[in-house]
Amino acid sequence: MFGALRFLLAYLVVLSHLVGSAYVLHFGFYAVRGFFVISGFIITSALNEVYHFDGKRFWINRMLRLLPPYYLICVLTLAAVAWLPDQAGQFLKLWNHPAHTTDLLMNFLVLPLQFTTAQFRALPPYWSVAVEIVMYGLLWLVIARREVYAAIALGAGIVYHVACVDVGWAWDARYFTAPSALLSFSAGALVYFLRQRGVLTLGPGTTACAFVLWLANMIAGGTIFPDSYIFAEGYYIGTCCFAFLVAGLAGRTWPARLAAVDHALGRIAYPTFLLQWLVGFLVAVTLFPGVWRGWELTLVATPALIALACVVAQLHESVVEPLRRRVRNASWPAGAGVPVPSPAGVPSNPPQL
Repeated sequence: MFGALRFLLAYLVVLSHLVGSAYVLHFGFYAVRGFFVISGFIITSALNEVYHFDGKRFWINRMLRLLPPYYLICVLTLAAVAWLPDQAGQFLKLWNHPAHTTDLLMNFLVLPLQFTTAQFRALPPYWSVAVEIVMYGLLWLVIARREVYAAIALGAGIVYHVACVDVGWAWDARYFTAPSALLSFSAGALVYFLRQRGVLTLGPGTTACAFVLWLANMIAGGTIFPDSYIFAEGYYIGTCCFAFLVAGLAGRTWPARLAAVDHALGRIAYPTFLLQWLVGFLVAVTLFPGVWRGWELTLVATPALIALACVVAQLHESVVEPLRRRVRNASWPAGAGVPVPSPAGVPSNPPQL
């Protein structure tokens, strides 16, 4: 059920941005960390069982997965901002700047977005995908190769977060930076290795409890618990619960209809994540002039967001996916690594991000 789970996380990010409520803002924080745990697990699985650490196939496939939808939606967003610049600037402060050549270059290069602040940002949440690319590099180079490397990386991620708290660094250092993501990605990688050894096998009841605890922890922040809890204990409890949720869902088989729904939701999760600001803006301009945030705006925008995400996903499926499948299924070269047999409960063809 990783597809449905990823769509849920994407929609939580949408809520955190479009509703405009201080309370739901942290839903997006927790959802992004969930994405990172899933990515750590799936990419580690794919590197060991599909790519066998063949860097050429792995990186071509990853870039084909991430960049075509990004560039398409980036161009559409730039067109919308150029069409309605005043309204765009009111809707989102990052669109309230002229798109200078340097900013455009940074937007299209993707990676510099996490290191240098561009005044104009076409797709604000794409910083998280830029962080993912950096973490893919670490997984490929070191973390995903051995269980002990994943454990060391997890320890390094914990040390980084403890140090941030100890020296009093701002919240941004524990959320937006690549080092902060090390904790979540390495947790996902470690879950993969522990399941390989049969150490971390969770039943449906425990998995359901992990999901309920993750949701309850997120909802309790800012209601039962103070705002300070959101950025401290709640932040790390949520990541821990999500790691157990991933461990429980990994390798499970589902009825055909449920699996088909899961696959469909997984296909539109990434486009939904990328399209949220563009669709929110167009719906606000068309139906709610002068109202840039709110529950009503978000609910009305949701069907349009899902519909457009389906279009982007189908376009990607038709144009890019055939090439990705050829790259993924190509023969891997001698010496690239030894295939790891898949134990019971771990899929030999891991779900694709």
